[in-house]
Amino acid sequence: MKSNFSRMFFFTVCIIIFYTFLFAEEVEYQYKETKELVYLVDDAVALIEEKGEDAFAELSVEDSKWRQGEKYIFIIDLEGMVYVQVKTSLIGKNLIDLTDVNGKPFIKWFITEALTKDECGWSHYLWNIPGQDVPTWKTTYVKLATAPSGNKYIAGCGLYNMKMEKAFAIAEVKQAAELIAAQGKEAFKTLKDPESEFVFRNNYIFVINELGDVLVHPASPELEGKNMCDFQDVKGIYLFRELIDVAKKEGSGWVDYWWPKPGEEEPSPKTSYAIQVMKENEIFIVGTGIYLD
Repeated sequence: MKSNFSRMFFFTVCIIIFYTFLFAEEVEYQYKETKELVYLVDDAVALIEEKGEDAFAELSVEDSKWRQGEKYIFIIDLEGMVYVQVKTSLIGKNLIDLTDVNGKPFIKWFITEALTKDECGWSHYLWNIPGQDVPTWKTTYVKLATAPSGNKYIAGCGLYNMKMEKAFAIAEVKQAAELIAAQGKEAFKTLKDPESEFVFRNNYIFVINELGDVLVHPASPELEGKNMCDFQDVKGIYLFRELIDVAKKEGSGWVDYWWPKPGEEEPSPKTSYAIQVMKENEIFIVGTGIYLD
């Protein structure tokens, strides 16, 4: 009896260590504009945690560090109520059900990201640049703030057409992997849904199994059900084999290769981040890629 308990305890500890390692990888931000955005939101959170609701007036001052062109701090609560916004007509309104043109409920995403273990995160959605009629991809960083009163708020700031960071890709793959770990193949429908957070810009989540069979590929659904182990890119890289190899040996990692951008025939340099996930004795390789040019 004691031996069985010991084996079960050892197995449980191994699983915990494995998933801790699997989801622990972090990447420093590469671009100056990303770092500046994060610093600004972090400063706003610090101000709220120091001054509480009195900080809202300071965060609303025109031409201050908090409002620099399209870059401005907004504050909402965990119910979606707006307290600070450059568009003053929105203050006092609840935007919990606001969506972009694709139906992406990005306000709900802000709240979800703020309530994660890290209490912060990124969301990507389509929104109109002021004065323009065509929506543009916007990337927003949000972080949880707790005022001295005990009230919790979300501070955020976004920019249009931000450069794609490796950190964004890692965050999306981690969330997709966690969804598969919880739901198994039932998660595939969400990963393909254009209204989900997993399909944005030129990015999407793909899933393959350890044999190289494609299970999820929103950009090229014709690949689903096919085995791609023998596929080579223009440089002769067996990219699917390499994705499987790095995920199984290291738990997660990056693979560089060439792949056409949506709507183009000529391949472009690309790198993909992949994680191995086990669910009900099945191994899934979950990943996404970003173009390097």
